[in-house]
Amino acid sequence: MRIAGFVTVRLVSGILLLALGGVPLLAAEPESLPEPLTLEYALSLADTAHPSVQSQKAAQARTEAELKSAEANDALSVSIEGRARWVQPPSIAEDDTVTDDHKLSLFVRKPLYDFGYTEAQRRAAMQSEAGSEKRYEAAVLQRRVTIMRAFFDVLLADMTYAKNNEALAVSYIALDRLRNRQEMGQASDIEVFKLESEYQSVRTQLNLSEARQRATRARLANLLNRPGMLPSKLQRPDLGTHRRKVPEYEKLVAVALKQNPEIQALESELAAAQQRVQAARSSGSPRIDGELEASDYSRELGSSDRWRAGVYLEIPLYTGGRVDAAVAAKRADVYEIQASLEQARYTLRQRVLDLWLELQSLKLKREKAYSEQDYRDLYLDRSRANYEMEFKADLGDAMVRLSEAQLELARNNYDYAIAWERLRALTGDQLLEADKADVGEDGTERSG
Repeated sequence: MRIAGFVTVRLVSGILLLALGGVPLLAAEPESLPEPLTLEYALSLADTAHPSVQSQKAAQARTEAELKSAEANDALSVSIEGRARWVQPPSIAEDDTVTDDHKLSLFVRKPLYDFGYTEAQRRAAMQSEAGSEKRYEAAVLQRRVTIMRAFFDVLLADMTYAKNNEALAVSYIALDRLRNRQEMGQASDIEVFKLESEYQSVRTQLNLSEARQRATRARLANLLNRPGMLPSKLQRPDLGTHRRKVPEYEKLVAVALKQNPEIQALESELAAAQQRVQAARSSGSPRIDGELEASDYSRELGSSDRWRAGVYLEIPLYTGGRVDAAVAAKRADVYEIQASLEQARYTLRQRVLDLWLELQSLKLKREKAYSEQDYRDLYLDRSRANYEMEFKADLGDAMVRLSEAQLELARNNYDYAIAWERLRALTGDQLLEADKADVGEDGTERSG
């Protein structure tokens, strides 16, 4: 019995595997993230299956099905109709014994003309499909922005932790020196308590920045469809966006209004709605169909035709207002989409302007960040020289201030890159080719 049961289980398992085409029942584990993780690799996963784009994928599948359904309305159809029947002739017949009266028929049907109804439905489905493709494109572009922001958040969290770690070391050294002075009677208790309070504050900031390191990595892993696979090391990208000049606002708006995926999707949906109005209007029109029938009978009668061919004309005489109601409903959809399209254009203009102003502001802030970094770099050199000559001992504080300046500059560069990516998403990945700005030897843009 055990052997028979085992053989049965193996047989059933083999049948299931054959039915599934050899596809394993369990999904394969996702590929591990590379170390170090690069921005290019992270962005390459923007169009992979993720909840943020799955809904748009489903919309694409729905519109593809709608197009196939519309095309099928005008397609050839073939069917078989069978009948198994036994009859007993009336008593007045010469032979009143029970006999079989079976029939097998082959039908071939083809719509010939419906006065534009099927064509309008097909065009509406094509426009809907084009609109869903544009909405998917917009979702992928927006996902690139989200991934880029999460990637930069990890880098900033690492820099913040390093800065806070330096600050903690400096605060601890200062506190230790003050305690030594207190033992020699050169410092009061209140001075020690004050510095201890500052030390605990810095320590708290370090713990918070360490927690943020993990939180930002977890968010990035989730965005990349790798939950639980926290990347340990990220490679700082060589950003080129800060070397580009910002195009004129009017040029950006012109490109955005023409190439923005959301605008294009709404325009396609508007065209689809207009075609549906035409289809609703044509639904009350006549219809012409062709039909061919070939049959075989077990009982030959005078009406048992071997084949038939015919053209059928259907003319609706009264629809009870259903056509007018359908046209009115579809026309209301047109008005609604038109309003959404105009609102989207207004919103797009404002979003482009906000991003254009943000880029201009970030360029000015970058110059200030560069100046601050240069100042802190020189101040660190002077503090290092003074420390070696034992004039001053603020080397640690100077290092912390330099780290703060570098963090602010990195934040500015990342915000600038994200703003460019958002602008790229608004212009449908067709951003105007910008002129190269003047760059320094280190590849960073400097004015003047």
